Amino acid sequence: MADSVTYLLDGNNETVILACLILATVRIYLEVIRFDFAKLPISRVMAERLGQDRIKTIHRTGLYLSIGYIVLFSPQYLIG
Repeated sequence: MADSVTYLLDGNNETVILACLILATVRIYLEVIRFDFAKLPISRVMAERLGQDRIKTIHRTGLYLSIGYIVLFSPQYLIG
């Protein structure tokens, strides 16, 4: 078990980096097609507790993190 965790957390693991790049791309795509994240079940439950404005802030932060991840890690795949 410790070996698999060490393998996944290795900074040079290209498979994990590529999987995260794909997930970040899907996240940005959902934003482009104007997917309503507030309709997701977990978002509805969180909105009842935190409020709708806080949920929008959380999802906007996720968009910024996805853009940042792509900007930081995609050059290695585009150039290499």
